[in-house]
Formats: sequence, C-alpha cells, structure tokens
Amino acid sequence: MNNDIIKIEQNNSGRSIHCHYHNDSEAWIAYGKSAYVLQHIAHNAGYHTLDRYSTEMDMACVMVGNNTINRICSTENVANKEEHYVCIDTTAEFSNEGYADWVAGVRSASVKKNHRWVHTIVSDDIPQKEYIKDGMSPFARNAKRSVDFIFSMIAIIIFSPLFLITYILVRAEDGGPAIFKQERIGRYGRPFYIYKFRSMRLDAEKHGPQLSHSGGEDDPRLTKIGRFIRAHHLDELPQLWNVFRGDMAFIGPRPERQFYIDQIMEYDKRYEYLYQIRPGVTSYATLYNGYTDTMEKMLRRLEFDLYYLENRSSWFDLKILFGTFCAIAFGKKF
Repeated sequence: MNNDIIKIEQNNSGRSIHCHYHNDSEAWIAYGKSAYVLQHIAHNAGYHTLDRYSTEMDMACVMVGNNTINRICSTENVANKEEHYVCIDTTAEFSNEGYADWVAGVRSASVKKNHRWVHTIVSDDIPQKEYIKDGMSPFARNAKRSVDFIFSMIAIIIFSPLFLITYILVRAEDGGPAIFKQERIGRYGRPFYIYKFRSMRLDAEKHGPQLSHSGGEDDPRLTKIGRFIRAHHLDELPQLWNVFRGDMAFIGPRPERQFYIDQIMEYDKRYEYLYQIRPGVTSYATLYNGYTDTMEKMLRRLEFDLYYLENRSSWFDLKILFGTFCAIAFGKKF
C-alpha cells in the first residue's frame, strides 16, 4: 500500500488529490503533492489541516476530518470514491518551487519538539477518550467565581478612563463600531458573546471565518489603532464584562468558535471535557503555546488545556496570572 501511494504521488501533476482513510483516527490523510494541494484548498475554504512529515513514508502529509473532506468535495470534482479512498480533481495551480518550500517547512516544524508535544496520526496515536475530571474542589470553584466577580467589578471601575480613550480612538479611525462581539462556546457547551475592542477592518471576514491572529502583526486586516491595542492587549479589556457576568473567568481555556471546535473534535473528541469549566481571559496554554493559527497549535493547545483542567487549583491560577502579567510587562508576543 505504501509503495502504491509513493508511486501515485511521484506521478501526480498536482491536478488530483488522493486521500486515504485512516481507521484509527477516523480521518482522511493525503501525502506528497496531494497533501500540498489539499491544504491549499482547505485553507481557502476557511478550514484547518494537520500538516506533518511522515518519516515512514518520507513525505509531507496532511490530515483532515470527515466533515472537512465532505465540505471541500463536491459531486462535480470527485473523480473516484471508495470506502477508504477518494480522488478529487482540482484546477488549483501547482508550483514545484512552492511545493518544495512547503515540504521543507513541514519537515522543519515536525522535528521540533517541546515538553508537551501533541499526539497526532504521524507521531503517536491520539490518547483514548478517557474521562478527565475537574481538579478543583467545589469550594475552590465557588471562591474562584467570587474573586472573579469582585475583581472584575473593581477593574472595570479603575480602567474606565482607559475604556473611554480606547473607545474614542477605535471609533474615530473609520467610524465603525468600537466594540466587537462574537459568539463563542462556554461552560456546559453554551454559546455566549465575547466582547473586545475592534482591532480589524469591518470586512475582516468577508471571505469566511478566520483566526484573529492568523496574519500576525502584519495582518492587513488590522487597523492602525487595532495594531496598537492588539500589541498591548488593550483589545481584551471588554472581556472584564464577560468575567463580571459569569460567561468567563480570569483564568481558564480560551473560548473558541463552534466552527473551529468542530474541526478540532474531528481529531480529538476530548475537547468536550473543557465544557466543565468557564473559559478564561488568559490561560496556561496561552502562556506556553501562544495564539493558534494552525491545527497543530490547536491540538497542542488542547493538551495544555486538558492538563490545566485536571490539575487546576487556586495556586495554579495565581501562577498563570503572575506569568501573564510578567509576559505582558516585558512585551512578550503571544
């Protein structure tokens, strides 16, 4: 089977995507040139792929879930579909130079390890769906909520002049609304609206959902004021209202949109265990994984969040809060 895949990709002009179903992970995987074109098409449609380098096949590969493959495939472009194989015809432009650069990037990223590396199809199997219980006691959870309520109220009062100045500056630049709200998924899997000062142009998502940090500091969607408040984390200030209301906590997993949760759960269903606790303004994962712009980072963030869920305590929260304060004070870019 492996030799057949290698031969197919050696002869692939880039006009066809050959995907193979992986039973253990319940996801589709493409290798070589098929992988290169697949990740382009998926990204253009607003979906994220898991890009790794397979040492067994000696090729870069891309993994997508069932839902993603179904969304980017239409009846018109499927040339062949079997139970564990699908061939998709495409008119995407294929560049040998671009392909070589992509393979080099994927290979380089795949060999980098850190102390909490994510488990994937091309490294290790994703852990079984064992139940992960909240490590914080009921008393500590109630105390945490009380502290969040009191300190968010105090912070809103103290920072009210900064709220007003930021509001005026954002509003004055392009006349659009200063406050941006977006639906996220919170405790018990319930949706809520997260509030931020708007840092992007009004048409930032005209091509569909995109991660807010996918373009980094040079993201052309950022406004001039938006770039400044993003760099100094002032855009997050309105989330004090979310904490006050009880939608969020100061410390907890960052809340995500359902669009991206669906993609994450195609690879690792343990994400649903995070619904036990309130999402946070900052998190253990943000400190050590930063903001996410790839599926690899999303899954690695999940590993951090599940570790936090299982081991969280008042002392752990204080350490995360102190670490976040130091990171912001010393200008760390998340």
